[in-house]
Amino acid sequence: MEELEEHIKQLEKSHLSYEIRSSPEQLSGLLSKDFFEFGSSGKVFYTEDFIQPGVFEEVDLTMHDFSIHRLSTQSVLTTYRVFNSQTKRESLRSSVWTFEEGRWQLYFHQGTNIPKA
Repeated sequence: MEELEEHIKQLEKSHLSYEIRSSPEQLSGLLSKDFFEFGSSGKVFYTEDFIQPGVFEEVDLTMHDFSIHRLSTQSVLTTYRVFNSQTKRESLRSSVWTFEEGRWQLYFHQGTNIPKA
């Protein structure tokens, strides 16, 4: 389980990376064709919304409190927190990763802003 957790954590970090997010080719290698996201903005996004140039701004995001929860032999849920150094805000994150076509792919992601105290 530790090996799977580290692998999924690295995939999750790459999903947050501007270098990956700004590359439609690299990002499409992470996302399932059926991917969707409930954004912290309240908007719903799909694969086609992300795999085009210029969608993402460069933002410094730091992941912490990462956990993995096995849902089945082919799927896992990740939960963690992200700190955005530009906005000085933290958000709760969750993702569902599925093992498809011989690799782990991001099927679902949700970001929920934590209200400022």
